[in-house]
Amino acid sequence: MNMLNIACGGRYHSDWVNIDFHAESNHVTKVNILGGLPFEDNSMDVVYSSHFLEHLNQKQADFVLKESYRILKKDGLIRVVVPDLENICKEYLRVLDLVSQNKKHEEEYEWITVELLDQLVRVNEGGKMGEMFSHIASTKNKKLADYVLNRTGDDLLKENQPRKRKITLDKVNNKLLYLYLKVVRLLIPKNLRDLIFVNTSVGEKHQWMYDRFSLAKKLSDLRFTNIEQKSFNESNIDNFNSYLLDIKEDGTPYKGASSLYVEARK
Repeated sequence: MNMLNIACGGRYHSDWVNIDFHAESNHVTKVNILGGLPFEDNSMDVVYSSHFLEHLNQKQADFVLKESYRILKKDGLIRVVVPDLENICKEYLRVLDLVSQNKKHEEEYEWITVELLDQLVRVNEGGKMGEMFSHIASTKNKKLADYVLNRTGDDLLKENQPRKRKITLDKVNNKLLYLYLKVVRLLIPKNLRDLIFVNTSVGEKHQWMYDRFSLAKKLSDLRFTNIEQKSFNESNIDNFNSYLLDIKEDGTPYKGASSLYVEARK
């Protein structure tokens, strides 16, 4: 079975064809996805994309989904995972009610506001979310760390062993590209830089948000059928949980409680 993992980042499996703009493993192929998917028509049984579509504008998202439709075989399956706007908004309103009654919930309120807005508006790498991650890790704030873990799947108190990073030509080229862009940014008057030059890395900002209605409508408009909302540990893809893409080894969701999972067929 031919299975494609689009914009895989650091989550991939050797049984899949894994592609990303940055390739940091021999199991990942470097592809400019917005230039088109380099696969033949009707060649894939499954297409999977997690937390990628929200980083694209509407035109780009439609292009990637059209390309996914093109390469899928008849009755082929697509699984799309994105941040769930409905879930985040409901949680924001819930915490807003709590903090309005008791200020002991201020930390949760600050986090859910950042979760909702930061990646949509940030102009510097990491943004407010990165600052909060660092603060939680350094202060060992277990209460807030547990809340973030539930929301996003990020265990900020876990002691991670530093990975040995292999130097590749691709990484060198990317470093040079980002260095060039930083130099160009310095040529812009300081008080105007954040207005006309976003100093974030590729694939860091969100350009749109989806809920169960808007994502299903987009898929339907692009001719996908049998559209279903799933959970992190439920899929029509055979043995999907064994690949540990949406689920951790301990059975918890890789991206926490705030993700939307939708599957559809060609």
